[in-house]
Amino acid sequence: MSDRPCGSPGHEIVVACASPADAGLAPALARVPGVRFVEHPPLSGPALAAAAAAADVLVTRAWQRIDGAVLEAGEGRLRAVVQGSAGLDNIDLEAAARRGIEVVAVDPGNATGVAELTLLSLIALWRGLPAHWAATARGAWPDRERLPDREIAGKTLGLVGLGRVGSRVSRRARACEMKVLAVDPYIPQRAFDEAGAERVAALDDLLARCDALSLHCPLTAETRGMVGAAELARLRAGAILVNTARGGIVDEAALAAVLEDGRLAGAALDVFEREPVAVPGIATHPRVLATPHLAGHTVESHRARARNLAEALGALVTRLAVGRTP
Repeated sequence: MSDRPCGSPGHEIVVACASPADAGLAPALARVPGVRFVEHPPLSGPALAAAAAAADVLVTRAWQRIDGAVLEAGEGRLRAVVQGSAGLDNIDLEAAARRGIEVVAVDPGNATGVAELTLLSLIALWRGLPAHWAATARGAWPDRERLPDREIAGKTLGLVGLGRVGSRVSRRARACEMKVLAVDPYIPQRAFDEAGAERVAALDDLLARCDALSLHCPLTAETRGMVGAAELARLRAGAILVNTARGGIVDEAALAAVLEDGRLAGAALDVFEREPVAVPGIATHPRVLATPHLAGHTVESHRARARNLAEALGALVTRLAVGRTP
């Protein structure tokens, strides 16, 4: 790791995936002496490695792979990687630690947007809205007395994860008269009480009690493939799965199987094992409400992310400039 202070002339903060909402970052950091702020269009592969080699601080998004090659390119100069999206599963944390490169997770400001889409997805699936929208567009009119649509009130929602997003989902679900159960070994009891969620000790204990299961945990070695055939089989018949977290948490082949045999009423998937979804696969299943990883992307969340990034970057480069190391 370089021992040159980050605030010295010629040192750079490099944004490797500039967004229109990030336009205020450069003016916000202008008060930090000696910092050069460089924005790029989305970078990946060798171009991303080249940006890392020229940076003291590299600002990234979740879809960019910050692997050993990128970190190796930055070794000797790169001081920190600042993630402007939720999750750190795209960053080789062990490789960063070996090279003395700090990894900073910034609140992306998108928890409200994700929570809102989660509730919208539950309502849309239970009310059969995708099919109704398509039928009405064709000019069809249903026998409304025989509709199988269901209400959200009175249902039991199981949450895996009660952090920034999960807690917001819980409060909104309670306002819709749902009962909320949650499993999260890393969250104190006080947070469960504030969110109005009943604490459940283990995922297996949660599954059989749920009318819907919603995932709000990061993708880690612990959670990868966490919801597979055995877990899906434990859900109540006719249950719904919502995943706005990470695609790798759910075994998509197992999910397709339970959707096909009718045990699961539907699934709302905003994330997939491979993104973008070049070969649709499960995204085209008639019981799947699929969206392109947009849950956290709203005008409001983009503005909040820019504010949070500016604050975090200002604090980081000021700290590094005065010689304090991570």
